[in-house]
Amino acid sequence: MSPILRNEITQLRAMRDVHFAVASRLMGTGYKYKLDILALAVLDRSLALLRGFCDLVEGRNMIAAAPLLRCQLDNGLRFFASTLVDDPLALAGDIAKGTPVYKMKDRNGHFMRDDYLKKQLTVEVPWAEALYNQASGYVHLSEQHIINTIGIPDEDGRTEIGITGCDGRVWTERRYIEAIEAFDASTRPVLELVKMWSQVRREPLVLAAGDQ
Repeated sequence: MSPILRNEITQLRAMRDVHFAVASRLMGTGYKYKLDILALAVLDRSLALLRGFCDLVEGRNMIAAAPLLRCQLDNGLRFFASTLVDDPLALAGDIAKGTPVYKMKDRNGHFMRDDYLKKQLTVEVPWAEALYNQASGYVHLSEQHIINTIGIPDEDGRTEIGITGCDGRVWTERRYIEAIEAFDASTRPVLELVKMWSQVRREPLVLAAGDQ
C-alpha cells in the first residue's frame, strides 16, 4: 500500500473521534427522547461501518468494503427520514418496535421507501442518489463483480479470468482513493444530521415538554 493511500485511510479513521464528539454533545444533557436512542444507534452503526471499511481496504478487499459504503448511505437515509415527518419521536419509537421505515409515510403522505428517500436527500446532498445507485451495484451480484473478476483488458483485448478473493487490476490507487473519499462524504451527512438533532432537542419551543 502506497504512503498516499495509507494517509487517506488514516484520515478516514480519524473520523472516529468526530463520532464520539457528536455523541458527547448529543448526550450532554442526558437521555430525554426516543430519537436520542435512534441517533446513538446511527452513530454506533456508523462507527462500526467506518472501522470495517478501513480494515477491508487495507486488506485489499474492496468487493467486501464497497457494500459498506451503501450501508453507510442507508444509515443516513434512515435518520434523514426523521426530518420528513411531523412527529420524529413517534418515528423513532416505531423503528424501535420493528416497523420498517419503508412502511411509514412522511408528512406529505409518501411512503418512505429507499427510492423516495434518496431523491429527497439529493435535494440537500446533490450526489446522494448517484452514489447510492453506484454502491448498490456491489450489494447485489452485478456487472461490477464480473469486471472485478475478469480484470481490465490489455492492449490486445485479453483478460485474465480467475478467482483470488482480493482486488485485481481494476482497483487502481486512484479508485481506492475515490472509494475512501466517497465513504468520507457518505459519513459526513450522518454526523451532520445527528448534530442537527442535538441542536433541535435543546429548543424548548420545538418539542412539547411531555413528548418522549
